[in-house]
Amino acid sequence: MKYQVHWVDNHAKSHNIHGTYATFEEAKQSIFNWWNLNNFEPYYVRLWTKNGVTTFDYGSHYMFYEIYEIEDKTFKKQLELVLKGED
Repeated sequence: MKYQVHWVDNHAKSHNIHGTYATFEEAKQSIFNWWNLNNFEPYYVRLWTKNGVTTFDYGSHYMFYEIYEIEDKTFKKQLELVLKGED
């Protein structure tokens, strides 16, 4: 299992891959590292998991991080669904 971090801007309908990591903890830490690197401190962080996707709500009304559980053999299929908005 791998974990892929996506940054999602629902307002602009933008979806960027932030990175792929070996563990969930590494994926989560990559978000915190980016915030630290860019001197960003969210007012709050709320997260939930549904259908293998953990969503990080960090205060913006339309921007989120999502961590996808990716099985190596189904990676391509899952990524295609995500990019089509069918996740």
